[in-house]
Amino acid sequence: VFTNYVAKELQEKAIMRLEAPMGSFFLREDSDKPIIFLATGTGIAPIKGIIEHMLHNNIKRDISLYFGARHLEDLYLNDLCEKWAAFTTHLSYSPVLSKPQKSDNWLGKTGYVQDAVLQDNLDLSAYQVYACGSPNMIDNARVLFIKNGLPEEEFFSDAFTFATPRPAN
Repeated sequence: VFTNYVAKELQEKAIMRLEAPMGSFFLREDSDKPIIFLATGTGIAPIKGIIEHMLHNNIKRDISLYFGARHLEDLYLNDLCEKWAAFTTHLSYSPVLSKPQKSDNWLGKTGYVQDAVLQDNLDLSAYQVYACGSPNMIDNARVLFIKNGLPEEEFFSDAFTFATPRPAN
């Protein structure tokens, strides 16, 4: 759509102003602390981008990736995450299901993804945490992790909120 607009509507030497995303959810490359990535649902997408950036640029910080979903079918990038863990020695992957179905035959971690991090008994004071997903998960993780030793300034997040439905025109 944008390309068609440029090709058909934009005149030579016209001025176009763009506003790019101005978020704060990006890798802090000035640190060598190990990282805990925490994602629920589509929150895996920005984390995927950061991990791919790290792999592409040979950034070898230790990574613990926790991806939470309700059911096995909701872990839509599970194969990719498993591949990263299999071929990247400094990356571990922990999928977590909050409501596994019998048909999932799930033997992995269950419950909330933020609780799975605490169950692994990591020394959170040594980590940076990047959390992306539902506001409830992020708020809960922030409180839990800080209470368990994570420095507040080492918690980075991007909460996905839902837009208010708008009437159709």
